[in-house]
Amino acid sequence: MSDENKSYAPEIIITLAAGLAIGFVAGILLAPKSGKETRKDLVEKGEELIEKSKEGFEVAKVKLAEVSDIGKEFVDKSKESFEKALKSVEDSADKATKKVKKVVKKGRSAAKKVEESLS
Repeated sequence: MSDENKSYAPEIIITLAAGLAIGFVAGILLAPKSGKETRKDLVEKGEELIEKSKEGFEVAKVKLAEVSDIGKEFVDKSKESFEKALKSVEDSADKATKKVKKVVKKGRSAAKKVEESLS
């Protein structure tokens, strides 16, 4: 697959999730807050993480649909090209068959004339 058609969505999602997790843990461990405040922050950060994950999955879903459409388009174009090539080969084979039959007929006719002239 060429670089221009490559989807970077999985790498982006993984990087995003890892960054969020690292930042989340570092923030919790380094924050000089009371237990109540820390729990509140945990809930808020958890909700933020869930929301960002949903957004990331939506982006991934859109990218996957785009890649799927590109793949379907490629398959359709390839099928169309193959059918045209097949038709061309069939037409060429038909023309060649007709020419061979014509040459064989002429050869038989010539052979018959030679045979008659030798008799």
